[in-house]
Amino acid sequence: MKYTTGHILEYLEEWAPQSTKLEYDNVGLLVGDRNQQTEKVLTCLDITPDIIDEAISRQADLIVAHHPLIFRKLSRVTPDNMTGSLIYRLIKNDISLIAAHTNLDAAYGGVSFVMAERLGLKHVSFLKEVPISGQNGSAATPQRIVSGEAGTAQETAAGHKGLPVTERPAISERTGFGAIGELPEEMSLTGFLTHVQKSLECRGIRYGGTADPIKKVAVCGGSGSFLTDEAVRQQADAFVTADLKYHDFFTETPSFLLVDAGHYESEVPITGTLCDRLTDRFPGLEVLPTSRNTNPVNYFFHDY
Repeated sequence: MKYTTGHILEYLEEWAPQSTKLEYDNVGLLVGDRNQQTEKVLTCLDITPDIIDEAISRQADLIVAHHPLIFRKLSRVTPDNMTGSLIYRLIKNDISLIAAHTNLDAAYGGVSFVMAERLGLKHVSFLKEVPISGQNGSAATPQRIVSGEAGTAQETAAGHKGLPVTERPAISERTGFGAIGELPEEMSLTGFLTHVQKSLECRGIRYGGTADPIKKVAVCGGSGSFLTDEAVRQQADAFVTADLKYHDFFTETPSFLLVDAGHYESEVPITGTLCDRLTDRFPGLEVLPTSRNTNPVNYFFHDY
């Protein structure tokens, strides 16, 4: 069965519609041709020189990344700067690039749900659900979700050139941010911190506050400080996220644990889920999760 980059885009639109991205974001097909035949896909969190080296060596036609390579308007594409050099190499090697960022954060079964699964949470739901409303699929939230082109996946779901005609899910009507669920059993403070560190493979974690025992847990992959109050409102014992600032750790709730597990650590599990979903959806398509660690953060420990 032959697939194109466009087929991958259409599937991602069903799961994580571009209309649900945040205003600042840049998602979808960023480099390449939607009609390009795709036989091998590499999934990753970030686009770095190592990732492109890997895509070339593994003969991938397409990279599906969580973090966009292009955020701002470009005045030129040359090898003289980092972004330009990466785009230049992608084009030169006929490798397309798709980004699924805040739209995948907002998707049911997206980044935070995968994080919750890693932590073994049960009965998981959105921490802050934002139903899609309006004919164009736009939604209004305090996070300024803006509408984009919508309806593509629904309009083409009946059949795709080169694809078997099968029943496809419509664009999800459930979107939101973060996730909340329960541990199978209560954990002590130390036990829970150890569990987070092992489950998310963190070299180190920061935390503030205290709670013991811990049963109800909220999570948000990436920068989730804006959801702290919601986690407290829903009586979570702990909230695990990333990119917390110093003053974020001061909480007014006496029994509440706030954990910063790291941006990379909280989001990188989605690369495996992308791989699994694309493999299941497109029989015969080879999909590989990256073998490279692109975390730019290093840790230095020294007794003094």
